[in-house]
Amino acid sequence: MEESPLRCGSCGGALPENAPSCPFCSVTVATRRCGSCFHRNLPSAVHCSGCGRELRAKVPSSASKRECPACEMVQLVLVGEGARAVEECSRCGGQFVGHDVLHRLCEERLQLGTKQAPQVPGRLGPVRYLPCPDCQKRMNRKNFGERSGVVVDVCKDHGIWLDTGELPRVLAFVERGGLTESTRRKEEAKREAHRKTLAEHFPIQHAHVESSGDGDLLLDALRALLS
Repeated sequence: MEESPLRCGSCGGALPENAPSCPFCSVTVATRRCGSCFHRNLPSAVHCSGCGRELRAKVPSSASKRECPACEMVQLVLVGEGARAVEECSRCGGQFVGHDVLHRLCEERLQLGTKQAPQVPGRLGPVRYLPCPDCQKRMNRKNFGERSGVVVDVCKDHGIWLDTGELPRVLAFVERGGLTESTRRKEEAKREAHRKTLAEHFPIQHAHVESSGDGDLLLDALRALLS
């Protein structure tokens, strides 16, 4: 693993990506959150180290009513405003994002259409099934978009939990067109499965039976009905 180019201004130790505090002296270091990709940056940064965009005004935060499912007993903080607000843990950097908020963020990144967003490397860690911060039910672990490589914790009713650094990776995947490609492949797989089902139940025996115009129309109608 390559050593991080970021250094703590207090002790000079190497800072892990997206680290909210120095692992050596515990001084808070990466406190400036990018309003576009939600990547953590040093307070003195001018451009986001995650997406490269210029960092503007600090994203406001306020107290949340939920606790971090990973740290426990640590209250989450609302980061952002209105329809783009996500809940974040100040200790581990994990984030809980409502389904409607995630949909809106993904739509914004998809509209950028650059497909040049950097692929932020992931971090491997122990597998844990976390409780939803809202309903406390155990969340399911899923690979976002089936091919992003970002395994998130999903509550089907309330939202998804992303470990530190995963939200920027998810949004970068969307901006590169990964989610659109996943949807296209899924639809193609469905159509192919339908074609195979129709071929098994309604085979066209050109060598033995002469097809008629009405028969062809009926077959087309059945295919359309099942597609």
